Amino acid sequence: MSQPVCGVCGHPCRAAFRAPQPEIAPDLDMRPGEPARSTLPDWIQVCSACGAAAPALAELPAAAGAVVKSDDYRLLSTTALEETLPFRRWALIRERQGDGAQQAEALLQAAWAADDSAAMSEAAKLRGEVAALWADTQDVETGLRRLDVMRRAGRFEAAEAWAAELGERGPDELARTIINFQRARIADRDIGRHLISSALPPPAHAPHVSHGKRATTGFWSRLFRK
Repeated sequence: MSQPVCGVCGHPCRAAFRAPQPEIAPDLDMRPGEPARSTLPDWIQVCSACGAAAPALAELPAAAGAVVKSDDYRLLSTTALEETLPFRRWALIRERQGDGAQQAEALLQAAWAADDSAAMSEAAKLRGEVAALWADTQDVETGLRRLDVMRRAGRFEAAEAWAAELGERGPDELARTIINFQRARIADRDIGRHLISSALPPPAHAPHVSHGKRATTGFWSRLFRK
């Protein structure tokens, strides 16, 4: 099998990293538990030749080269926290390619990297960007993740308003439990990390299949995956 190469410049690169399956419950924003959690720095590859960044450099289209060569992309090297730089680069590539969903995921991963570096103000700023990108979501999982993102960014009034809006959408029992847990944390002005398992009373059972919507089903299956 031939060695993979960067899709932008053709320089040899390593194969895409595959994180191990988590064995511990995820955070409320769906950051996976250990051992996957600690592999975060390996999630984004950076080309040593052109500086392109992506989970899989070999899958980057050549058109991404225009972004990599842009002033905005290069400026990130001097303005972004070093630990967040690969994720911010990937976020900019996805933004310029019109993929807001992946842009938000990359920025949230940058916030996790900032968390690990104890750069709390940078983490809050990044979470604010993610919350803005998810502002109009109708997806169950994304809505609950946005609630956690807003609380952890310290945007308590906005988070409480969003929690109320989610509650008015008629959430199922488990989603309602998470919303109520978050509202209690918001009232306490808590910006800390919490596992999903801490929000659900034991025993936590997966919802009945009649809950129906594909987005919801996918979300709950991720919560209860061993």
